[in-house]
Amino acid sequence: MSNTKFLIVKESNCNRLKTGCESIDTLLLGGIETNIITNIYGPSGAGKTNFTIQAIVACIKEGKKAVLIDTEGGFSTERFVQMHNKEALKDLFIFNAKTFFEQEQAIKELEILIEKENIGLIAIDSLVSLYRLHMHNDKIQEANQKLSAQLAILSSISRKQNIPVIVTNQVYSDFETGEIEIVGGDIPKYASKCLIKIEKKEGIKRVATIIKHRSIPEGITCDFDITQTGLVTHKKKLGLF
Repeated sequence: MSNTKFLIVKESNCNRLKTGCESIDTLLLGGIETNIITNIYGPSGAGKTNFTIQAIVACIKEGKKAVLIDTEGGFSTERFVQMHNKEALKDLFIFNAKTFFEQEQAIKELEILIEKENIGLIAIDSLVSLYRLHMHNDKIQEANQKLSAQLAILSSISRKQNIPVIVTNQVYSDFETGEIEIVGGDIPKYASKCLIKIEKKEGIKRVATIIKHRSIPEGITCDFDITQTGLVTHKKKLGLF
């Protein structure tokens, strides 16, 4: 049985995109909310990109198209095909951003694309990798302003068009406190109405924890596995007595 902590609150009538992973959808009261920014963060290898592809596949299976802004070159067509099929790639628009400026331009072009296509999901993997490079070039204030502006556009699109937005976020260890912090600090924290931390456990097991949400208590968790075909509810191994 999963370690999902079942909630007392009832599922709301808010539109949601089901991920297809039962434990995650239960955690999120039915799936990813469609009118907010959902921020998935955690260390390298935690499963952020796999979560993103899972959501993209779920969107396409619903008969809509998805947009991915790939800033790390982390998207794999082979991985996508494992989780869905090759033909479905035609329903995915990919922007390969190599600079923070290109990321900014891609976000600004989203509204034009939405007018032409039946877009059901916008994903950015990762939101902050190019931001960090820009910030390290002694352009901290400029980087923060641009990141805030990008998130404002994404938030506006999500609310007005009722389209879910998923961004992935990197983390770092604070030298003074030793705490794990989200890159970008309060900027992505404020703009994201849903914050989910993903941690890697033994083998293929992962734990997702609600850090911030409009209707789900902080600290609620669920377990899931990353398999060849995608994200599935974690199956606890039975020991011998």
